[in-house]
Amino acid sequence: MAEQTEIAEVIKNIQADITTIVRGEIALATEELKPEAAKAGIIAGLFGGAGYLALSAAAVLFSAFAFLWAMGFQAWFGLDLLPALFWGFLVMGVAMLLLAGVMALVGTKVPKPGPPTQAIANVKDEVEFVKGAVADANAAANKLSLTGSEPTSTEAELEG
Repeated sequence: MAEQTEIAEVIKNIQADITTIVRGEIALATEELKPEAAKAGIIAGLFGGAGYLALSAAAVLFSAFAFLWAMGFQAWFGLDLLPALFWGFLVMGVAMLLLAGVMALVGTKVPKPGPPTQAIANVKDEVEFVKGAVADANAAANKLSLTGSEPTSTEAELEG
């Protein structure tokens, strides 16, 4: 009966140790991912800024510069108003798309977040440790007799 309580205590200790290990790994992964999340936020901010600026520029500057180009096409090429407006807006549309592309390219040059390498390495080490502990426990359990105690010399001789 005393051995059953010892086994129950060992199982409780193992459960408590595993819980502590898992909580520690979660805390480590959280701390390791915070800077990576900040990098991801910077990248998202740059892409968001590129989109916002592209839309703002399209709304405000697009019209103004398109009309300016149209006036230039009228003066330079002697175009009527409608063809001059067409070419002015076309040139501005291409220019704004080029600007948006440059901003998106800058956003891709920011370092990308990586995996939590320290937490992954610790988990691999702990998995190997637990595998070794389980193998040792299985070997020790295989040595026990059916009564749960260490075999006496006569039991060992009978089994062997």
